[in-house]
Amino acid sequence: MALESIPVIEIGYHNQDIPTPDKYPYWEYPILWDKYNAESHKKAGFKDDLTPYLAGSSFYRLSEITDSNLTKLVIDHTHEMRAGTYEREQASAFFGGYVLRIDQQDKYFPQCCGDLSDIHYWEKLTNGKDGFYAGHPQPKVKVDTNIITLDFTVEEFDEHFAPTPKDVLVSFEISSLKSAIEIVKQELENFEVRLEKINRDNNLNIERICELLIWNDVNYE
Repeated sequence: MALESIPVIEIGYHNQDIPTPDKYPYWEYPILWDKYNAESHKKAGFKDDLTPYLAGSSFYRLSEITDSNLTKLVIDHTHEMRAGTYEREQASAFFGGYVLRIDQQDKYFPQCCGDLSDIHYWEKLTNGKDGFYAGHPQPKVKVDTNIITLDFTVEEFDEHFAPTPKDVLVSFEISSLKSAIEIVKQELENFEVRLEKINRDNNLNIERICELLIWNDVNYE
């Protein structure tokens, strides 16, 4: 089994007065939603094209976001905090999270309110602990010896997962998840270098910018 944990940032900017598509969900009308997202990003001021991880979605892989676009994301995401509108403790890491991919098949995408600090949650699962997870809905988790099973069962009035998982039950070895997390943490460390450079080059003066935008350790102390 080849298990991957793929870090993605959710990039919206859907407040640009661009007409919203009237066909849903996005994964069934990807061309329509890709066009909408591209027009929104252009009007918002992104200089380079953004290619989504999944066609039609607002998820973008860290390594595929150009420095120019990432600079805009950092500045926009931290603007109100730097302006004193709210305190650092009220800020969040970059929205998004981690795509769970098994044998070249995407099994689970970040849900509403997920962010990059969800890496802490996935690490806890490798220790057999189903701890706090900010995203919702959240799969039911069962840990049996060295096997983790995610249950995506949705009752009639429950919030639905998006995109809809193809498999209701997904099982994998804890060791596979541990290996995937070690790899993704290396990618996050490379991302840290980019954030630190943006912080310096733009005189943002954000203390511990990586802890803020990736790890959000204030919520996990």
